[in-house]
Formats: sequence, structure tokens, C-alpha cells
Amino acid sequence: FIGLLLLLYVFVCSLDLMSSGFRLLGAKLTGQTFSESKLLTNPIGGLMLGLLATVIVQSSSTSTSIVVSMVSSSILSVKRAILIIMGANIGNSFFKHIFKSKHILSS
Repeated sequence: FIGLLLLLYVFVCSLDLMSSGFRLLGAKLTGQTFSESKLLTNPIGGLMLGLLATVIVQSSSTSTSIVVSMVSSSILSVKRAILIIMGANIGNSFFKHIFKSKHILSS
């Protein structure tokens, strides 16, 4: 039980560290890019961005953690982040079903 609490603490600290890193490395440029992006003003664009991020990193948890860190450092608004996270989860489910059906067909 204590080990689980320790791992949870390390996870929360790593999210805080990632948020600080975003603030230090390029908050101004990244913030302008995300706030002025026409892609993110469209809900479908946010979903597609989340789906694409999940495909690139092959993990919806990783892309969701990055988005949460960007919201924490005020680079991304919560409204836009929700769409990206929804896209990440849709992409994760979609590709799991594709790989599952490929495995069933090859058996």
C-alpha cells in the first residue's frame, strides 16, 4: 500500500516537473501557437490532433499527460484540452480494435 502511494506521489511530481519544463522551454511561442491556431478552434480539429498525438506516441496516457501539463502551465485552455483528450481516447480505442481484428484474422 505504501509503495502504491509512493508511486502516485512520483507520478504527480513528474507531471509538475513536465509543467515547469513547458513553462521554461517555450511557453510564449507554444502559447501563441496554440491560442492562435485555427485547428484548435474547430472541435473536429482538436479531436484529430488528439488522435494524431496518440498514433505518434502510441499511448493515450502519454498524450493525455502532456495535455494536462500544458493546461497546468496555462499554455492550453481547458476547453481545447478536453477535445484533444477525447481524440486521444478515441484513437486509442480505434487502434486497439484494428490490431485486435488483425490478430483474430491471422489466427
